[in-house]
Amino acid sequence: MTTIEHNSGAPRTVTCPMCGHSFTCGLSSTCWCVTRKVPAEVKEYLAERYTTCVCIECLDKLIEKVGAGESC
Repeated sequence: MTTIEHNSGAPRTVTCPMCGHSFTCGLSSTCWCVTRKVPAEVKEYLAERYTTCVCIECLDKLIEKVGAGESC
């Protein structure tokens, strides 16, 4: 996902900046987001716009769009 600095390794509840839903961010290499192959275009898009993680649904939508040849 995006490169985000976390202060601790404990999971936290985050509000997705794209859709407003709450989700749990694992803050580690075991978080759900590491199970996704995130294209560089998506990483750049997220890093330019947000300072926190996005939810699994929004991340998957962005990955799908780029995979279909669309831009973020």
